[in-house]
Amino acid sequence: MKLILFWKLFVSTLDLNERLPLEVTYMAGSRKDRNIRVNTGKRKASPAPAPTSWSRPAEGREKVQPANKKAEQKSSPRRENNQRRNDRRGRNNQHRGRQNNRGQRQTPKSPLMEENWARVIDHDQTKNEVIAVSEGKLLLCRLKPKPQTSPLLTTARVYIGTDEEQREHIDSVLGMTNLGRVANHVKADLPLVVQIFIEENEHHFISAFFNVAGNMSLKQHAFELLSGVGNKKAMQMVEARGSSGFESLAALNEACNIDAGELLAKRFLSEIEDRNIQPRLLDLLLPVKA
Repeated sequence: MKLILFWKLFVSTLDLNERLPLEVTYMAGSRKDRNIRVNTGKRKASPAPAPTSWSRPAEGREKVQPANKKAEQKSSPRRENNQRRNDRRGRNNQHRGRQNNRGQRQTPKSPLMEENWARVIDHDQTKNEVIAVSEGKLLLCRLKPKPQTSPLLTTARVYIGTDEEQREHIDSVLGMTNLGRVANHVKADLPLVVQIFIEENEHHFISAFFNVAGNMSLKQHAFELLSGVGNKKAMQMVEARGSSGFESLAALNEACNIDAGELLAKRFLSEIEDRNIQPRLLDLLLPVKA
């Protein structure tokens, strides 16, 4: 009894917040119905599993059920024959369609179809062929003269349009050509033919180019496209033109001390030889407007 009282006094002196967990023990003997709390000390908490711990991999693999294969039905011989006939018919129809499409395709029109007049450069009587240059876009072409036609002179103007009644000297247009396929004397006469064509249509070229030419950029004037004309000469031509402009090629040549027809003809010839030259005065100034 004294032991129990002593224990109660000892426990009451402890702070309630610092009490340690107690373990209930049962006494044996006559006082086994009473229980006594015994200090067992702090228990260490069991460590939590690490978040990076790996779970044990699954062993083995799942059984894959085999897919149920449907029994393929064999086609009858009649169906196979019909299928072959349909395939043949389809191929024949495709072949006919391709032939029809080929027949419907239109051949590209020649640029000479839009030309009406040309200037003769050379008339070869042995080959019965005329080399000429068209007036619309200065295209080199081969012409077939009519039988018993007298020799055509260089720079002569002939009709090559579609109106058969106006064709006095030319029977048909054979096609186009280029400077690489013509004789040397044809190349030598071409600049003169083009220059005469320009001089005969001087009012068109004066109003379309020489009186309206301006700066193409901050450093280049349109007059510099002409052979032998630099920036200084171009400024002199602009000053001589003034606000009224040039009345004719003769007035232009006298004021600027140049041969404008010859310079423009050389520019046209360089564009005929090289189709990649830009800008192209052939496209800007031709055809001549009546």
